[in-house]
Amino acid sequence: MKTKYSLVLPSYNEYGNLKLLLPEIFKSFFKRNYQIIIVDDNSIDQTIKKLKKEFKRRKQIKYILRKKNRSLGLSIKKGIEASSGENIIVMDSDFNHRPQDLKKMILKYEKNKLDMLCGSRFLKGGSSNTFFRHLCSLFFNIFINILTKGNISDNLSGFFIVKKKYIRKDLKKIFYGYGEFYIRLLFFMQKKKIKISEFPVKYALRKYGNSKSRLVRMLFLYTKETIKLLK
Repeated sequence: MKTKYSLVLPSYNEYGNLKLLLPEIFKSFFKRNYQIIIVDDNSIDQTIKKLKKEFKRRKQIKYILRKKNRSLGLSIKKGIEASSGENIIVMDSDFNHRPQDLKKMILKYEKNKLDMLCGSRFLKGGSSNTFFRHLCSLFFNIFINILTKGNISDNLSGFFIVKKKYIRKDLKKIFYGYGEFYIRLLFFMQKKKIKISEFPVKYALRKYGNSKSRLVRMLFLYTKETIKLLK
C-alpha cells in the first residue's frame, strides 16, 4: 500500500516538545496510511536518540540527522527527498502549529480534493500567539502580495499540505535558508495554477525552549528574498 501522507518535522533542540507533540499527531491521522519524518539539525539535546527510545514501537517514524549547514529550509528538503508519501505535510515541532488544526486540515484537504492547503492566521477563526506579532505579520503579508501579485492571506505560516508531484522538481530552488522558503513555495505554486485553498489556524505558545525567530531580522530577510523572486 502506498503511503498517503508524509509529515516532515524539522527540529533543533525540540525533544521536550516532540515527545508531547507526536502522540497528538498520531491521533490526527487516525487510520490513514502515513509516515512521520523527523529531520534534526544535530541538536545538543540528543533529540533523535531520546525519541527513538521513547517511541521505539512506532514504525511510522523515520529519523534523519543532519550534521552540517543548519537550515530550516534544507531540513525540510531532506525530509521531502526521503519521503514515500503522495502528499507532503510540513509543520513546526514546537506546538506553534497545533495538532488539532492538523486534523481539520487533513479532512478539508481530502473533502475538497485539493492540490495544496495552507494554514492561515488571518482567516476568520485564525490567530497568532501575540497581538504584536499578528499585526506585524498581517501588514507584511499585504506587502508580499502586492509585490508578488499573490492572493494567499498568510505567506509566512509554513503550515501546509501539498501533493508531492507539484514540488518534486522544484525542491532545490524552494527549500533553503530559513522560513522564507514558504514565500518561495507559495510564489511558485500559484504560478502553476494548482487548486490551492486556506484554512484558519491558531498559533500556540511553545511548551519548552525558546523561539529561534527574531522578528525584525526575519522581516528584513524575507523582504530581500521576496524581491529576488521578481527578477
